[in-house]
Amino acid sequence: MNIDSTNHKRKSNDRRVNWKSFGWQYARSNVGTFHHAVAPVLLLGQCITLLPVVNIFNVNFRTARFKLRSFRCIYSLLYLALTGVYCVLSIRWYIRKGLNISYFANCVYMVVVYLSAWLFFFVALRWHTILDAFGNCERSFLRDHYRRQTRGTFTLSWKIRLATIVIFTLALTEDWLSYYSAYQSNMVQIATCNRTNVTVWQNFYLREHPHVFHLMPFNGFTIAVTEWINRCMRYTWTYLDIFIISFCYGAQFRYEQIFRRLLAFQGIACPANFWHNLRLDYVAVSELVNVLDTEFGHLILLACANDMYFIATQLFNGFQRRRAIANYIYFWYSLLLLMFRTILMLYVGSGVYVASTSPLQLLRNVPSNSWGLDLQRLTDEVASGENVLSGKQFFFLKRQLILAMAGTLVTYELVLLDQVKKTPDSATDCSYF
Repeated sequence: MNIDSTNHKRKSNDRRVNWKSFGWQYARSNVGTFHHAVAPVLLLGQCITLLPVVNIFNVNFRTARFKLRSFRCIYSLLYLALTGVYCVLSIRWYIRKGLNISYFANCVYMVVVYLSAWLFFFVALRWHTILDAFGNCERSFLRDHYRRQTRGTFTLSWKIRLATIVIFTLALTEDWLSYYSAYQSNMVQIATCNRTNVTVWQNFYLREHPHVFHLMPFNGFTIAVTEWINRCMRYTWTYLDIFIISFCYGAQFRYEQIFRRLLAFQGIACPANFWHNLRLDYVAVSELVNVLDTEFGHLILLACANDMYFIATQLFNGFQRRRAIANYIYFWYSLLLLMFRTILMLYVGSGVYVASTSPLQLLRNVPSNSWGLDLQRLTDEVASGENVLSGKQFFFLKRQLILAMAGTLVTYELVLLDQVKKTPDSATDCSYF
């Protein structure tokens, strides 16, 4: 009896060990995938009501999908409904006050951010399709012969998460400076207008959100909802660049793996099946780039147009006078952060095309005795392929685009300085509505 119970315990322990080993191997196979790398980025987006996708941390990427009956979806739809009302009230108030360059910029900001939230919602509807495209591409890149080439380098997870942490931390600092700048402006207005019938915070919210409080009662609930909407809108703008950087890194990293594998076998005679498998891997990444260009081209177009417009507007506003020192600090920090985000997004996005052409020189240096049909086809595909992301084919993310945008901004800025009147300092305006 004791012997049987001992054998039964051993078998149970063996089964537990086997299941643990299987789970560890299964989890290990997930490490290095885009699904694994981007999961914290999706969680960050869901905190600000974007991308309502469930099972983002599940080992099996096929379980991550949009689910209508989920808290994430209800949270996103509630935000979209309330923000739609908020944007209508804001634009109506700006039109009634008379559109100038500052009010018009605020209207553009609200429309772009609200449109971005809807686009992210539609991306969530097709998220399982996007992960399937990554899964089909990454099947070969998760094997040991590719994993060995990436040891000692930044992994895909590190690249995506480091960029997210840096940009979002800078955005949090910008948000705090925005609050402090608005608070200092309100103190200047209270002193200038000699306000004694309102508290500092009541004056703050009535002045910062007149389009809300001239229709809604001034209480804690209205303040909380207004602040929630404004925080989500502010971070959505930043998150748009973070998301584009993330999936650009996802494609760029696979091209870099092919380049490292070629570099490791440089000068070594390789069999024909080596070049055949390498060509299939390269084609798989190129097909992934085409899918990303189709699925996310509208996000790239919206982000580039929005960033370019606000850089031009903020450069013009840099010549305005401000009475509070905090306003100067916030303004220049915000402008420099916007320029940094835009340049980083364009640089990483254009890096996909650069990485796709990087193997060309190594392929041309392969000895003639190793030349074959698959090597010839691979060289032709690298040399002639246009593996580049675009803004719905209106423009292509290449390094030349950064200089082109800079030249356009300088020209536009000269036109603004010559034609547009400067906006008066709002800190001296004593009216609420």
